[in-house]
Amino acid sequence: MPATPLHCTIAYLINRWKPQLSLPALLVSTMVPDLEIPFTFLITGGHQHRLVLHSILGAATLGTLFSVLLTVFFYPSLVSFFLKLDKEEVKEKCPFSGTVVALCFVGILSHIFIDSLHHEFNPVLYPFVKESFDALILTGDWISASVIVTSVLLAFLIFFFADELRKGTKDFWMRMLAG
Repeated sequence: MPATPLHCTIAYLINRWKPQLSLPALLVSTMVPDLEIPFTFLITGGHQHRLVLHSILGAATLGTLFSVLLTVFFYPSLVSFFLKLDKEEVKEKCPFSGTVVALCFVGILSHIFIDSLHHEFNPVLYPFVKESFDALILTGDWISASVIVTSVLLAFLIFFFADELRKGTKDFWMRMLAG
């Protein structure tokens, strides 16, 4: 969970490719699966920390729904409150639409895919298969795979932040959080 913000790298990559797409929908959805971690950990007595939102079925249903609700109803208020951004300007980037729903689905699937490259437990096929899906773990060793994936995502994230800082500090957070 400490590396959750690294998943935002995918949001920035997609937004660089297609800037007209909702960056807030992508940012929120790339992080939503990790919202389940403390709850799952407590419910299972510490035996699991990833489950429903880290599965394809959970992502396609609950994860996408949560992502859309958070993007449309909560994201503008939160970022405007904490970073003093213009709430209405942020809200314009978060309209409810089919595109936002699709972006939330893509963002949440990207999270599951990235996790399946390097985590020791991947409930990708839950509830149909309760065992971990480990076929995609890089190097076959989740520890070295974690170092690789984390390093690559961190390098890209630093690049995106540096590139936006190069443009100046005026409206930096608006560019980073609303596009």
